[in-house]
Amino acid sequence: MTDLARFRSVLRGAGRSRTVTTVLPPARVFEPEAFAAALGGALEEGPAGPCPVVRSWFGQDGPYGERLKQASRTISVEGIRTLCGGGQSGQIPAPSLDPTAGLLFFDLETTGLGGGSGTVAFVVGFGAFEGARFHIWQFVLPSFSRERQLLSSVAAVVSRAHTLVTFNGRAFDAPFLDTRWLYHRLNAPLGSLRHLDLLHVARRVWGPETGGLGGLEDRVLGFCREGDVAGFEIPSRYFDYLRSGDPSPLRRVLLHNQLDLASLGVLAGLACDLVDQGPSSASDPRQCLGLGRLYERGGRGADAPACYEAAVAQAPGVCRPRGAAALTVRAEAFYRLALAQRRQRLHADEARHWQALLNLGRRPAGFFEREAFRALAVHYEHRLRDPERALAFARRANAAECAVGRRREAKRRLERLERQLTAIGIGLS
Repeated sequence: MTDLARFRSVLRGAGRSRTVTTVLPPARVFEPEAFAAALGGALEEGPAGPCPVVRSWFGQDGPYGERLKQASRTISVEGIRTLCGGGQSGQIPAPSLDPTAGLLFFDLETTGLGGGSGTVAFVVGFGAFEGARFHIWQFVLPSFSRERQLLSSVAAVVSRAHTLVTFNGRAFDAPFLDTRWLYHRLNAPLGSLRHLDLLHVARRVWGPETGGLGGLEDRVLGFCREGDVAGFEIPSRYFDYLRSGDPSPLRRVLLHNQLDLASLGVLAGLACDLVDQGPSSASDPRQCLGLGRLYERGGRGADAPACYEAAVAQAPGVCRPRGAAALTVRAEAFYRLALAQRRQRLHADEARHWQALLNLGRRPAGFFEREAFRALAVHYEHRLRDPERALAFARRANAAECAVGRRREAKRRLERLERQLTAIGIGLS
């Protein structure tokens, strides 16, 4: 058979084998009630239908019990308001009411971190203080087809709170759930709540090197998890359950989520206690500096200078951080003190703090030193009318500036001062 004939026979279907129809097994159907019971939970009615919920309590006999009991006493209305930032919307109860009422701790376990329509939250965990005990309840997704019921139940819980407490929830958990509500054309209630993201608080107070929540548990809380599942294993455990129908791999995921929520409760208590006690309760200069920044962000700017004063008063090298990191902390504290004095128009004190910053002798000059050069050049030129000293700082500012606009400004100031000194007959070296 020629090639042309073979081609024609293919087009006519000649020699084509008979199509074999493959019968696929039916999709696995999970009974929600049995699924919930296997995880130690129950099926609870929600706005769009029943949803599996696993409830647990962390009391004094639990792994975090005593620390959570202490946190329930140290969490305060003013502390939460400061940590949230004074400008956020939402209502916080009056100081006479229970400060933990309406405070909702929140954490997700998802099938991935990339987002998109194929990524879902299969565990939505909430925690709340009820007296000295910490109540945790977790909505668990038995199958993709029941996501709408889960999201409706979650929205009902969120609508009863006034403040959401998360760890990196601003960047991931809250936007993730918003997209899922949008996908199902449901109202997204998180926007009406205050949001306290403890990731940012922790980095200000305990430093970025503490890492994630696990690092904070190890270095700050003194907790050591036993039998915990690694974060990267969590999505695969859910997919294993979907393939096998056996929910047992999810039990450790639920424990992981419970411990995350309990850690958030303890961290919130520590942060509130630090805010309420002030710089005297800080353990090192970095905590003093971070506390001052929290005060500024939380609308308590008048309390911030005392924190910066405490940060520079502690001898460098005595407490964490040490070395170059300690100098950076002190440099930022002097920088923020100078800005605070400028806002109060206490320009002599402002100049004193700028000079103290330069006396730290950090090399090479960074952002704080460049600001000090510029501010002292302005101070001596316009306030003290001392063009000779102003010129010295203007030259250093011109040499240190990196930004094009700032270099142009520094060069204009330098040329202006040189002309003034030449006009009054002072030689330039």
